[in-house]
Amino acid sequence: PLGSSRLRLCAASDTASTMQIPMAHQARRTLRARFAWRAALTTAVVVAAVGIASIVYWESQVKDAIEDGVSDHLGALEAELDLAALGPSSAPDPVVLPTPERFVQVVTRTGQVVAASSELASLGPVLSPAEVTAAPGDFVAEISDPSDSSAQALVMARTMTIDGEELIGIVGASLEPEAAARATSLWIIGLAVPLLAGLIGWGVWLAVTYAMRPVHELASQADAVAKGKAPWRLEVEPDTVEISSLAVSLDNLLDHLRDAFEGERQFLDDASHELRTPIAVARGELDLLLHEVDGDSAARDAVLSSIEELDRLDRLAADLLTLARARESYPRLRPCDLAAIARRATATIMREPGQRDVKVCVRGSAAAQGDDNALERVFRNAIENAVTHCERRVDVTLAEEDGRAVCTITDDGPGFAEAHIGSSFPRFGHGRGRVGNGSGLGLAIAAAIVTAHDGTIDATNRGARGAQVTVTLPIAQPG
Repeated sequence: PLGSSRLRLCAASDTASTMQIPMAHQARRTLRARFAWRAALTTAVVVAAVGIASIVYWESQVKDAIEDGVSDHLGALEAELDLAALGPSSAPDPVVLPTPERFVQVVTRTGQVVAASSELASLGPVLSPAEVTAAPGDFVAEISDPSDSSAQALVMARTMTIDGEELIGIVGASLEPEAAARATSLWIIGLAVPLLAGLIGWGVWLAVTYAMRPVHELASQADAVAKGKAPWRLEVEPDTVEISSLAVSLDNLLDHLRDAFEGERQFLDDASHELRTPIAVARGELDLLLHEVDGDSAARDAVLSSIEELDRLDRLAADLLTLARARESYPRLRPCDLAAIARRATATIMREPGQRDVKVCVRGSAAAQGDDNALERVFRNAIENAVTHCERRVDVTLAEEDGRAVCTITDDGPGFAEAHIGSSFPRFGHGRGRVGNGSGLGLAIAAAIVTAHDGTIDATNRGARGAQVTVTLPIAQPG
């Protein structure tokens, strides 16, 4: 009876704590980032490969030039020795030869130095005479530079006859130009690889960004269509054949979706209207029949049971009609006091016949942009679900966070089944078990209304005991 239902609301306090709504973000690489990264990596590999190949090639060229110079000097050494006044091989000091660019040394088969450039005059033979004479032609080797032990030198030697005496002529040149060329090339490559890779990657980033602008526009308009903020057409002027084909395909898809949604909504609307008339007629006839079976308790119980099922069927038809219209946009949105709406919804629930003695506590305040009647239906369905399944208490907490109005409804009853946790609320889904005469459409209707208001609704469990439904809505706009 109405008199037995009791409504107990907790006074709202200004010090009520606000709820923290965690948001999960999944970092994903964009298409332009992938293209830019791949272009930069490919450029780096290509430039490095070309640079290394160039180093190898130019090193061989420089080395060949040094070897050709040494060979030419060695060929001219015999004429220089004929002009030089070489003393006997037994002379204590070698003759100093003028060689400004390369070092020269002339030794006997026994290893005595008879002539040399200034830097080698005081040194012993730089090559073993036995190695030179054993070679079938000119002997070529790389040795430590006699004038600079930290560098390498290329030496070439051959046997020659001067004044009837067989001598070994040795000519060498430093490989420092080759090492300097290698170091310079490596420095240039080390600078060019990241510079070119960065420039190419940046260029590809800009190119892909420009090319993807129509795609972003299509995605933005498709999102607006999904939220009911735009007509079921994409108003984008594509400038390429590919984007044009994509836009046409998306428009065709939206046409099919619109037809499907309209057909479903019309079916639910028509079915609800058609069901309610025979239900009302049957209910009236059962009410008349109830007066005629007062003396038969069994018949009376059967009629009362039928009336109860008809009432349930009538609520189901009404819920189907509400669900069919819940996806429609609400043209007249205005600031709504969510605390007042929550209290009105709670009062309506607690006035229902046979309602349980449950404590419902509304705390905090928030204002949202929406349709007052539709939002009251959201609160009524969510709070009724909590009241139906709780043990003793339901808490409704309101707050404004990050430009959104947040409402959290918690209870101390059994939680949601695993399949019903999250933002998906299937129709006729009894996520907490079938209790009472509920149709299983309450939270599905609430979710449809909240989505039409550009909001979100989410269901979670609080540990081993208790459930929580969180609703977020756009905050009320001033003016």
